[in-house]
Amino acid sequence: MEKAGILAKDSGRGCSRRALIKGVSNVSIESNMGGATPAASEDRIGEYRFLRMIHPGVNSLIMEVVHESSQRHYAMKQLLASRGEDPSERKAFEFEAKIGRELQHPCLLRVHDFVKDPLQPYFTMDFFPSKHLRLPISAPAKHEMPRTQLHRIITQVATALAYMHDLNWIHRDIKPENIIFNKSGEAKLIDYAFAMHPIGGLSKLFGAKPKRQGTPSYMSPEQIRCLSPTPAADIYSFGITCYEIACGRQPFRANSQNELLKKHIGEKPTPLASFNKDVTPEYADLVMKMIQKKPADRIPDMHEFLSKFSRIRIFKDDAPPPGFQAGLGM
Repeated sequence: MEKAGILAKDSGRGCSRRALIKGVSNVSIESNMGGATPAASEDRIGEYRFLRMIHPGVNSLIMEVVHESSQRHYAMKQLLASRGEDPSERKAFEFEAKIGRELQHPCLLRVHDFVKDPLQPYFTMDFFPSKHLRLPISAPAKHEMPRTQLHRIITQVATALAYMHDLNWIHRDIKPENIIFNKSGEAKLIDYAFAMHPIGGLSKLFGAKPKRQGTPSYMSPEQIRCLSPTPAADIYSFGITCYEIACGRQPFRANSQNELLKKHIGEKPTPLASFNKDVTPEYADLVMKMIQKKPADRIPDMHEFLSKFSRIRIFKDDAPPPGFQAGLGM
């Protein structure tokens, strides 16, 4: 992870943050969306007061801020100054904010204000004290997997995806890092940077293709081939995520990115039960159906997933969900 800088002490731009405070690095999203020491109270970003760093990323910073007049807490995402000089980066950042304001669902992180700062644009989001699912997967000794809440967490993310797909949006970057949850088991799907509509109209007629974007470990074969995105791509990525949640590893591993992408396209995944005998056959069958190579061979949509998932358990010793049906087949 790169070293990030926090702008401080602005002179005359409505923001008291201009000098670079360097050396902030390796801060992960922990409980309460925290992990860094709060800044001095005089630090300002427009109408907001900076409280602490949440996550310094490659392209942007995510911080906890408080609105000065309302005293409401928000998460703020701010483009790094080095990225703000690139028009394409600014355009993509504004696009992400636009989608976040358009999508309003309880299981999606809502975007509120967007400010076109000439140096570092930023937008505010719901402040949701939480951590992401990568932590219990990668460091289970330190971050316990919320097994009793997993069914609820997966259901909430699936509901958010169904909502996006109903509005003709494809997320294109479903992975554990983009699923956050709190101690009560409330979950939200985050990060709309790669989201897009399926290619249609003249663009499709003239053979336009999307960029190869996403996270290689979770990319569907059609994403790798740069085909027009459909909900089936998200179903595949969500299936890989559900596979990993249940057994602690992804179905495909490789020594290089190219080898990994080839496995997504052509290698049959190892059955989920091979890595965790405690997974129910019904859950394993549903997940394996989601990660079929051909989109037409996967479940048709997230509504179908929700219908089936509501009636099965993840692990054999789980309490039955409300719609549980013993011996349900796929």
